[in-house]
Amino acid sequence: MANLDYPYPGLNSETMTQIGTMMTIITTRISLISLALTSLSLSAHAVSDRLSSGMGHDLAQTICTSCHLIEPGQKNPPDHVGGPAFQEVANRPDVTAAKLREHLLTTHANGMIPLGMPNPNLSKDQQNKIIDYILSLKSTGNR
Repeated sequence: MANLDYPYPGLNSETMTQIGTMMTIITTRISLISLALTSLSLSAHAVSDRLSSGMGHDLAQTICTSCHLIEPGQKNPPDHVGGPAFQEVANRPDVTAAKLREHLLTTHANGMIPLGMPNPNLSKDQQNKIIDYILSLKSTGNR
């Protein structure tokens, strides 16, 4: 006897329930795979940022430590005559990558400030690494 509710031979309520269950499983698996791929993409971006800031630390250690304290949490003593600590720079409320780049491209020594920061003549890549490092020091409350 033919089942009039389902126009295709062999389809009945039990078969339709099984198909529905399979579709739910497939949809769930696709969603989980999509979520996993999104997480991997975000993780790769975070690793790239950490790598760049790590290379910026190494570069700053080579170029900047004669005048600046570059380690996280370091603060200049009151009698310090060199440049500001990188931590202090990072925690300034108005600091941005653009402002840091402009600062790195400008010579700050003049007749009034003969010991001001010289232009370090950094390549674009070196600028990016040092900027990423300085911004990575920004305290959580200042982000």
